Amino acid sequence: MTETLTIRLPAAHRRILRARADATGKTESQVVRDLLETHLAARGTIAERAGRFFGRLEIEPAERDRDAWRAHLHRANWRA
Repeated sequence: MTETLTIRLPAAHRRILRARADATGKTESQVVRDLLETHLAARGTIAERAGRFFGRLEIEPAERDRDAWRAHLHRANWRA
């Protein structure tokens, strides 16, 4: 069974949606359904999905003193 959902979009979003539909040969409704299906299929919390990117950067003081980029990373790292 299908149901109807009405949403309000800014004009700019509607233009983008219409362009995507035209480019893919789909209806605007099908593009929205595809986007929702992709988004809703994502499993887990954002922390779980981004977990592999968490870590700690260890920079030795001697390296930090010789390398401006490492010094910048050290200053920007709130955990340091």
